[in-house]
Amino acid sequence: MSGDANGKLGKHVVVLGSSMAGLLATRVLSERFEKVTLVERDALQDNPEPRKGSPQAQHLHVLLARGAQVIEELFPGFFKELVEAGSCPGEMSDAAWYHFGQWKARAQTGVIAYSQTRGLLDWKVRQRVLALPNVTVLDRCEAHGYLTTPDKSRVTGLKLQRQGEPEMALDGVDLVVDASGRGSQTPRWLEELGYPRVEQTIIKTDVAYNSRMYHRPKNHKASWSMLAVYADPPNGRRMGVLMPIEKDRWILSLCGILKDHAPTDEAGFLQFARELPKPDIYDAVKDAEPAGPIVVHKFPGSQRRHYDQMARFPESLVVLGDALCSLNPIYGQGMTASALEVMLLRECLLKQGPGELSGLAQRFRKQVPSVLLVPWMLALTEDLSYPEVEGQRPPGFGLMRWYATRLHNLAAHDPEVVRGFANVQHMLKSPAALASPGILWRVLTSRWSSPTT
Repeated sequence: MSGDANGKLGKHVVVLGSSMAGLLATRVLSERFEKVTLVERDALQDNPEPRKGSPQAQHLHVLLARGAQVIEELFPGFFKELVEAGSCPGEMSDAAWYHFGQWKARAQTGVIAYSQTRGLLDWKVRQRVLALPNVTVLDRCEAHGYLTTPDKSRVTGLKLQRQGEPEMALDGVDLVVDASGRGSQTPRWLEELGYPRVEQTIIKTDVAYNSRMYHRPKNHKASWSMLAVYADPPNGRRMGVLMPIEKDRWILSLCGILKDHAPTDEAGFLQFARELPKPDIYDAVKDAEPAGPIVVHKFPGSQRRHYDQMARFPESLVVLGDALCSLNPIYGQGMTASALEVMLLRECLLKQGPGELSGLAQRFRKQVPSVLLVPWMLALTEDLSYPEVEGQRPPGFGLMRWYATRLHNLAAHDPEVVRGFANVQHMLKSPAALASPGILWRVLTSRWSSPTT
């Protein structure tokens, strides 16, 4: 391994994929390596248009408060710049949210979320990353496999091919980070090197997003800036979310689980919105002018690869983001989970001595489950509320669902419960906060009332 007297861990690290995880990892790695090469299959444009390889970018994306904290820490002043570019920050009290058969109380929570197109968010982060003096980009470049030491115990680089050019070897690097997304080829490449197959868990939900942008009507007046009508499991399978985005537009995402998907024609799309548990979204957009076509993104289910459980794993390889754990996008946790994984990587890097990378990959893969515990369990608990969704229910699952139902029922009129829920949803606090003595007492002593529809 190579390093220098200034505390650098090595000369060169390669990040595969310009996903949010890849961009944030590049920023963190630039602190500890002399050079970072970001490899991306798509052409990277200096504009907010979504990448071809990121089809979900055309759909609703809200950055949770904890993810925003991480990005602001890595890029001071970022959200001032993002808002100036059109991002729409919103407090929980700005949202009208129909959930578990009731409208949540409109309580001030202090929790701010940022709504904008994913293309705008990615572009602004990418601009910050590519401005770093020790970052180099290889776009329009596809990876074909890992290069290793002769005994295959350490990854030393990648086999790459840029569009229109012969395959080349980018070898002699100190660390490779795979942030290439859900379609990561690391499982196959490791098997080809003689490593065991990585075990994975898939919670098959057959989710589809159908989304469309609208021009916000100039005469539109409402008590909300964000509007969400959620399904009520186990019977309800449809939801819709309407959010403000840049250029005075809305983005509407209609989502269906277990193949109960919205139609792609205009009349069917609007009818799906009209048939949600509450018609408020339909009422808002029925006369609004569309600002683009209806686009579709299908998501088979949450997927987690258990690299932490592998008996053997090569040195100098880190896997993170959706390449490691891809969460049901309904819950909006993906970017924030990736940001927290990157901060764990940063902590692991800080524990390495100058020029010493031995043990880094093993430490990261063993510790990352602690970061994924909360988002994975939150998504799992919601998904497994549907009996048709296959997967092992955790011990006490029935009690958890009973408590959650009472908690959400209480959130229709108790601001303190809403504040607790907002902090957990935005990953600012552990779910244990919703079982604190104060909230537990409220839940257990509240008078039960049937959800209103």
